[in-house]
Amino acid sequence: MNKIPTHDPYTGELNPYYEELTGERNPLLPEEEVVIPTFDMNSLVGKKFRYKGDYGLSIWTDKVKAIRPHHSIEFEVPIKFGTPKENGLLNPLTSKIIGMKYKFFVVSERSEQNYEFEDCIFLLD
Repeated sequence: MNKIPTHDPYTGELNPYYEELTGERNPLLPEEEVVIPTFDMNSLVGKKFRYKGDYGLSIWTDKVKAIRPHHSIEFEVPIKFGTPKENGLLNPLTSKIIGMKYKFFVVSERSEQNYEFEDCIFLLD
């Protein structure tokens, strides 16, 4: 049985029929580039949105004026009063950093109010 060549021995070009004839990927092909899709959040500016709050989806619509990032450090603050000191003051509160929190807000065009991004439904025309 003849072996299917990976390339033309005279020109050096890859055999375009290699995969079709062997059922395998040509080993001389360069590695496939993995493309990770990205989304530009600024493309939502000017789009209509509705807000999903505690009472369900809003009946009003507004337009996105801007997307505003917000990051903060989350704290856990256990209350430890203990025994009052002689001067009558209590032991101070202690706090411990939990980690970084990163959120996005949708800024309303009409009222410039900030809405949590994850609770916005965008209406694409």
